[in-house]
Formats: sequence, structure tokens, C-alpha cells
Amino acid sequence: MEDLFLKIINRTIPANIIYEDEKVIAFLDIKPVTKGHFLVVPKNYSKNLKTINEDDLQYLFSKARELALEEIKKLNVNGFKLLVNNEKESGQEVFHTHVHIIPSEK
Repeated sequence: MEDLFLKIINRTIPANIIYEDEKVIAFLDIKPVTKGHFLVVPKNYSKNLKTINEDDLQYLFSKARELALEEIKKLNVNGFKLLVNNEKESGQEVFHTHVHIIPSEK
């Protein structure tokens, strides 16, 4: 069965995509914690940080930081949280590696 994020990547379900390139896709979270909360997801499947390959990991975090800095500038806030849940016990609900970017509230 295709996972939720692969469905977004493959455009079989809609998402509010804010960035995409050949390696990652970023889209707004459907249950945002704060305004501007979004996810950055590698297109190459891995379950979480325990299984992602090193090249994908480095690119994912580099792009997540870049996009986070752009978003907080747009929102005129100073900070952001970067969150990754790994395994069900830590709160992972979608078993495809992803980074939450949660801008600070004003």
C-alpha cells in the first residue's frame, strides 16, 4: 500500500505544496501547531531517521533549514522548531521520514 506522503509526491491526493525539487517536497501540515507549520519530506522512501541514507539525510536537513529561514522571514517571527519523530513510541504517525518545521508564534 502506498504511504500518505508518496500519494502527495505522486499527486494522487492534494496538498498545499510550498516547495519541490528532485529530492524533496514541502507542504503545509493539515493540523498545524502554529501558522506556517509545514513538512519537508524526502522523495526517496525511508521509514525514519533510523533508515534514511546519509546523502538524503544531509540534503533533507539542509533544505529544511533553508525553507524554515524563508518561512520565518515571511511570517515576521524570529524562531522555529524542527521536529522529527522516529517510531510509533515517539509519536511518528506517518512512516515515511519527514521533518516538521514549526514557526514560533508572535
